[in-house]
Amino acid sequence: MKRVLITLLLSICGYCSFAQGATAPRWVDKEGWTAYLQGTMPLVISVPHGGTVNLSEIPDRSCEGAVTVTDSYTKELALEIADHLIKFKGQSPYLVICNLIRKDVDQNRDKPEATCGDSRMDAPWESFHTQINEAINEAVAQFGFCIYIDLHGHGHPEQRLELGYMLSDKELKEIYQTRRVPAKQHSLSNYLKASNGKLELHDLLFGPQAFGTLMANEGFPSVPSAQDPFPEEGQKFFNGGYNTRRYTANDYPQVVGWQIESNMKGVRDKVGRPVFAAAFAKVISQYIEQVAALKK
Repeated sequence: MKRVLITLLLSICGYCSFAQGATAPRWVDKEGWTAYLQGTMPLVISVPHGGTVNLSEIPDRSCEGAVTVTDSYTKELALEIADHLIKFKGQSPYLVICNLIRKDVDQNRDKPEATCGDSRMDAPWESFHTQINEAINEAVAQFGFCIYIDLHGHGHPEQRLELGYMLSDKELKEIYQTRRVPAKQHSLSNYLKASNGKLELHDLLFGPQAFGTLMANEGFPSVPSAQDPFPEEGQKFFNGGYNTRRYTANDYPQVVGWQIESNMKGVRDKVGRPVFAAAFAKVISQYIEQVAALKK
C-alpha cells in the first residue's frame, strides 16, 4: 500500500488510482504543479520545498533574498506520514505538495518574492495556496478546527526538530524563563483564544502535552520542548515563515499550526522515515484529541 501511495503522489500523470481501500488523490491542476491528497481528519500538511520538477523555460530565481535549496525527502516524509495514518489509524491527512523545484517558485513566500516577478509562475503559486486554503476550509467545516503543519527540512548540526511557532529563539527563552507572553500574533494565538484562559503559552511550548515534548518522548528531540526549551546562543533556528504566518492568522481563527523543520538523520533518511511517521501519527493524534476536547 505504501509504495502504491508514494508512486501515485510522486507521479505527475494524475491518471492512476489507489489500491482498493486507500483514499484517492485529486490533482489540482493538469500541469502537475501541485499534488493533493483528500483528508478525512482535521490535519493539513503542506510541503512547499520538496519538489523536483524543473521547468526548462523558467530561469532560476535570482532576485534579492531568493533561496533555492530543495528540502530533500520532505515530500517522501509527508507521504510516509499519510501512509501510516491511513494504515494504522484509518484516517488520512490532507496533503498539499508542490511538485516544482524551489528554483522555479518558492511556495513559502508571498507571490512577488516566490516568483521573483516572473508572471509565468503566478498560476503555480496560486494553485498551491488555493489548495491549502480549500483543504483548511473543508477540514474546519467538517471538524470545527484544523491543525496545519508546514513541513520542511534543515541542515543544521543539531539533529532535532525545529518547531516554528513564529517565535524567535530569544522570545522562546524569555517565555520559558519569565512566562511572559509576547504582544504579537504567533501560530498558537488562535489556540489560546479558544481556550478562554484555560491554557498558557508556556504550557503549549514546554509543558508535558506540548507537541515538542511528546515528540521528544518518542525519541525525536525537538525545540521548543520540556527537554530542549530554546536554542542556545549561536545555534541556528527556523521559527516559521510565510505559510505558517498566513494560515494561523486571524483570517483562520479555527486553525492551530506550526512549521516543522526536520533533520535528516533518523527523520528524513530512508531508515528514519517510517519510524518518524509512526511517532508523528501517535503524537498528532493525541494533539488533535486535546484540541477537540477544548472545543466541546
